[in-house]
Amino acid sequence: MGSIIEEERQGSPGFYNREGQVPSSGDDRSRAGLSQEGKEQVKRIGGLTRERAFSQVDSRKGALVESLNGFAKQLESISGQGDTQMPQQLLGSAVGFVRKASDTLEQNSTEELLRQAQTRMRERPGVTLAGCALLGFVAARFLKA
Repeated sequence: MGSIIEEERQGSPGFYNREGQVPSSGDDRSRAGLSQEGKEQVKRIGGLTRERAFSQVDSRKGALVESLNGFAKQLESISGQGDTQMPQQLLGSAVGFVRKASDTLEQNSTEELLRQAQTRMRERPGVTLAGCALLGFVAARFLKA
């Protein structure tokens, strides 16, 4: 004596096909087409989002460059006074570093800067991790104060 499901499978094609399996709801080619179309749409949306993010960063980059240039001028004025407790060589290095960072930001697009950062991180992962740890420590101290 068979179960009700077995009788339904044998008697009528209903939900199951003749082999007792659930029939496919569409052609495999149409599924592949929909899948490919979905993937392409995700890529387009991702590309648009990336472009918008880069354009927003590029539009705000000018203000950051101006701030860095102002900071470099302040450091130069401090080093020119001569009565500072910091060594002149250290101030000169800091001014050079800030100027170089400002020039790099001004001359390169956001996408180029990101590509350069990725390359440097891959070349020297230890330095990258140490820099991140130092940056985290400085940020924690700054936020505590």
